[in-house]
Amino acid sequence: MFITAEEVKGLSSFEEVKAISNEQIETYMDRADSWIRRATNSPAIELSDNEALRKDMRLATWMLVEYLVYWDDPDNKEDAIAQEDNVRIGSYSYSLKPNEGDYLKTGIRELDGILEAWRYSWNVGNFFLGCQDHQGSDVIED
Repeated sequence: MFITAEEVKGLSSFEEVKAISNEQIETYMDRADSWIRRATNSPAIELSDNEALRKDMRLATWMLVEYLVYWDDPDNKEDAIAQEDNVRIGSYSYSLKPNEGDYLKTGIRELDGILEAWRYSWNVGNFFLGCQDHQGSDVIED
C-alpha cells in the first residue's frame, strides 16, 4: 500500500471518511489498490521504487478511498440512479456517464489523469526486456 489509514483520515475533508475505523479504511485501501492495478495495467506497481510513481499512487489511493466511501452510501447510490449527469463530491466534480470503455475511470479528472499517466502498455517487444513504467523505471524487480 502507498498510504496508511491514519494518513487517509488526516488528508480527507469528508467527515464520513474520518468517522470510520482504520480497519474499514484498510478495506477501502485494498479496493483502491486493486483499482489502481487494473487501471494502470500493472499488477506489481507497488514494487516500484520510483518516488514520483509512489507519490502519485499515494494521492490516487487517498482519492479512491474517498470515492469508494462516497459511493457505498445508499443515498448517493439512489441519487445516481436518478439519472443526473454530474455529481459533486466536495471540490471534485465528475460525470455519471463515462465514455464507452472507460469503466476504470472515476470521472474525477485529477485522479483519472494520475492513473492514466502511469498506465503500462504490454507488448511483445518489451515483454522480454522487463517491466518498466512510462518513465523507464523498473516496476518489477529481479
